[in-house]
Amino acid sequence: MSGYREHSFDPNAGGDYGPPMRPFNWVQWTGVAFALVGATIDLAYLGGRIGIIPKLLDSPSIGVSLPLIGVALINARRQPGGAPTPETIRRRMVIIAIAFAICLLALGAVIYFKGAGS
Repeated sequence: MSGYREHSFDPNAGGDYGPPMRPFNWVQWTGVAFALVGATIDLAYLGGRIGIIPKLLDSPSIGVSLPLIGVALINARRQPGGAPTPETIRRRMVIIAIAFAICLLALGAVIYFKGAGS
């Protein structure tokens, strides 16, 4: 067991990866298809629950898992990355702020439609 206690071994040393490689290969396009099919299933389920379309599905479970599998397939090939540039950091902060605002709007809509005291 001499190799077990190597001082240079770091189990948390992951690669420094950038965005998904382009152009997409067939695996990544399969991931895009999985994500789109899953999102369509989720929208059909939500539309049926709200009453916009006839209720087609009783459970959205497959619609939740397909986009997750799709994202994993899309990220199968990644570009080598380095230290983030100020432009990248600024872009990420804007995306996070927009996502946070959307979550707040969705929460407000849920509270409004469900009723705060009911």
